[in-house]
Amino acid sequence: MNAFWLWLERLLPHRLTTRIIVSMVVIVVSAGLITAFAVNLMVSRHLRIEMIASGEALTLALGESMANALVEGDLAAMQEMVDAALANNPDIVYVFAFGPATPIVHTFRSGFPGDLLHVIGTVGERPGEGVLLATERGLVRDFGYRPLDGLAAEVHLGFSQARILEIQRQVTTFVLMLTALGSLVAVAVTYALSRLALRPLAEFSRQVKRLGEGHLDERVLVPTDDEVGDLARAFNEMADRIQSSIEQLRLSEAGYRDLLTAAAVVGEGIALICDEGEEEGALLFVNEAFARMAGYAPSDLIGTNAARVLHPDSVATARRVWQAIKAAQQPTSPIELALVNRHGEKLVLETTSTLTRYQGKRALAWFMRDVTQRKAQETELRRRNRELSALNAVASAVSEMLSPEQMLERALEQVLEALDLSTGWVVTFEQEGGARVAAWRGFDTAPTAGFPDCLCSAVATNQRPIIVAGEDARCTARQVLRRGDRPLCHATVAIQARGCALGLLSVAAETPHLFTETEMALLAAVGQQMGVALENARLWEALRQREQRRSELLAQVIRAQEEERRRIARELHDGIGQSINALLFGVNASAAAVAHNPQQAALLLSRLAVSASDIVKELQDVIYDLRPSLLDDLGLVMALRWCAEERLTKQGINVSLELPEDALRLPEEVETALFRIGQEAIMNISRHACATQAWIHLEVTNQKACLIIRDNGIGFDRDALDASNQERRPWGLLGMQERAALLGGCLDIESSPGNGVVVRVCLPLVESVGVHEP
Repeated sequence: MNAFWLWLERLLPHRLTTRIIVSMVVIVVSAGLITAFAVNLMVSRHLRIEMIASGEALTLALGESMANALVEGDLAAMQEMVDAALANNPDIVYVFAFGPATPIVHTFRSGFPGDLLHVIGTVGERPGEGVLLATERGLVRDFGYRPLDGLAAEVHLGFSQARILEIQRQVTTFVLMLTALGSLVAVAVTYALSRLALRPLAEFSRQVKRLGEGHLDERVLVPTDDEVGDLARAFNEMADRIQSSIEQLRLSEAGYRDLLTAAAVVGEGIALICDEGEEEGALLFVNEAFARMAGYAPSDLIGTNAARVLHPDSVATARRVWQAIKAAQQPTSPIELALVNRHGEKLVLETTSTLTRYQGKRALAWFMRDVTQRKAQETELRRRNRELSALNAVASAVSEMLSPEQMLERALEQVLEALDLSTGWVVTFEQEGGARVAAWRGFDTAPTAGFPDCLCSAVATNQRPIIVAGEDARCTARQVLRRGDRPLCHATVAIQARGCALGLLSVAAETPHLFTETEMALLAAVGQQMGVALENARLWEALRQREQRRSELLAQVIRAQEEERRRIARELHDGIGQSINALLFGVNASAAAVAHNPQQAALLLSRLAVSASDIVKELQDVIYDLRPSLLDDLGLVMALRWCAEERLTKQGINVSLELPEDALRLPEEVETALFRIGQEAIMNISRHACATQAWIHLEVTNQKACLIIRDNGIGFDRDALDASNQERRPWGLLGMQERAALLGGCLDIESSPGNGVVVRVCLPLVESVGVHEP
């Protein structure tokens, strides 16, 4: 409400006469507008009632007169009556009618408008109030009537609303003209009366202006006994008091000079506080600098108690210092006190005080300098030093070559030491899901994570720090966070890297007030640093394990190569070598038989041909085991089909092949990798799966090639297999993963006991090579 009056004060003219005139004009104009609206409403209502009654009567009369013509279908008579109705009433815009067996007869010169069809069929037993339509000629009220009961015959008359609108306009214009005339009369009368009433005020204003110019002996004459006379007498009394006060000020001129000199030496503000009588503690004088600090005008502070501007935490200190000064115990150094300005802002003042006399009263002179900015800078500097010290300690901890668990233990220890706390813990989110407590301090045993049911789990999603009170029932750790009978509160921030939460850092304290905005900012910075370090530690650990597996795999590959060489040498020596020796003996026998027994030679040669064929078949089997020629000649699809038939179908395993019908050719390294991975998966099914059904699916796009091999065998425990020792390591699976990784692809193996195995591998295709036809 105060804001409204201030806005109205700025909006209205400053002269009182003009304000009175404006008020009267507003009243007269408002009354005229209300009158115009009321008269317009009444006229509109009566004219509408009159038009509805007239329209209903004319529609009934026309319908009754046209009843016979409608029944007989006399179009000429109907047209004559329609035209006559239009000509006899200037308010009628159109007339149309139709009978049971006649077309529509109307008065439209350019043809019957289709927009009127929607009013046909909506007519009741009487025209009623009609239907209001918006047409090119303005608003039209359509009256319809069915003169023949039970027959499809209607008569419609359209009455224009123009006459009603014109009468409304004329009435409104007349009322507004009367309003304008009334406003002119009100302005004239108001101006004359206001000039007559305000003439004493004009004289009073002139005399007050002379008093303001320094004529202190000037007094206002009292011409009347009304309110203006009361105001003049009060002003004369005020002038007497001002003149007396000026005399007292002249007596205190020497004291003023001392105060101003002291203020110039100290620097900023000065205030005088009464130290005796009923006004003890009241401000007797403040300079502009002090008033500016407090956010008030000097006049707003004079007479108020000094405690008004002091911060509540500094009132006791100020009283103690001032009591010491009155006891002649002057402090040897400036005292820091806190002041609260008008806007609620806290200022830190460096103050000195002394006793003096002012206007005949004993007063306490209070000198002050604003050191808020300097204190803030010192506080910020201390905060930054502490933050840098803590971050440096954490950085030193996380920079050591430690495992993720050791790094988190060391970092938590440094954080608690920097914050002067003793209890804290770190929860990490595992890559395979779930959470665990990776490091803790201040507990006898590791606390439970409670994730995701704990209150702190919200930090993992919104990554906003949270402070949890010790008595909060939603905190799952409140039972162990205690110091005697007192529950501890704790603050939690996200351990994050690249926008993703990798865990939570929590520290506990006895009161939430210890977790200031500065402390929370420090915790958030530490959380980000720990997140980067944790991610790096995990990457280094994964790299170390990968390199270890790769070294082990390389050693296994070398052993496998030696085993394969021994197997090939054994097969060549025991199989093909023996067959070739037998073939050689047969050739010698055949040569001897040719000379002595030609018939026996022919039989021996036929047997040698069979032996040679068997040797070739054995040699082909060895070659196909090393690298089937189908892969080079016909591509991946035919090689996979051959491998499945040789290894699975011959064992009685039903194989479902979902391979592309067209023989697509892929880059050589992709085809080789997919075939070797598929060959290993097929061999595992034939050796270990005990399956009855297998599915092989190959899908090729312009960007990648994906091979999926699935069986319904016994499956295996993937976690137990990964944790097995080196002698039982799944070298075949590791080799498949390495082949996929070398080409920038990914391999996923899903299995559990009794649910078979799914091997899924996807390899990217180089865009410049692409997929090509053989």
